[in-house]
Amino acid sequence: MEQDRRKWNQRYRSRSYPETVSGIVRRFAPAARAGRALDIAAGNGRNALYLARIGFRVDAVDISDQAVNDLASRHPMVRAIRTDLDRYELPQRSFQLIVNIHFLKRRLFPQIMEALLPGGVLIFETFVASDLAESGPTRRDHLLRENELLHAFLPIGIRYYREKTETTGRGRRRIASLVARKPF
Repeated sequence: MEQDRRKWNQRYRSRSYPETVSGIVRRFAPAARAGRALDIAAGNGRNALYLARIGFRVDAVDISDQAVNDLASRHPMVRAIRTDLDRYELPQRSFQLIVNIHFLKRRLFPQIMEALLPGGVLIFETFVASDLAESGPTRRDHLLRENELLHAFLPIGIRYYREKTETTGRGRRRIASLVARKPF
């Protein structure tokens, strides 16, 4: 944990990260009923702040002191929580919306499904292993396999799923995007 925390603190001090909300969050978050939201690996808070602006009370969790401290005072509806997601346990039946963007911790998959309230929405987007990838993570445990995200969340009802190769300023990368709604 300490090594990861130091790594991410350094990255948030030395690099600029996107400030604009993720496209999939902007598109699908309004489909969730108002209430509590969880932003997993929230980083600089771009998605948490957007969710707060549209009326959610947001728990924004991240391992970085730097990110959490920067986010803590930016909106009264955002509760920034520094935690190690290798150990963090998601509270069951607590959230109308869970957002997980560009982060992969497979051990959280069952907890995510249990943390959603009935009718709750999951928005998940992260990297997929690909021979074409020129950007994004390189460690296999940080990369989904093809259709892995789809199969992991089938039990709660998929509303949208797509895998695509996209080109950014850093090069090509493969992305999986999923939106699911837990049955009532």
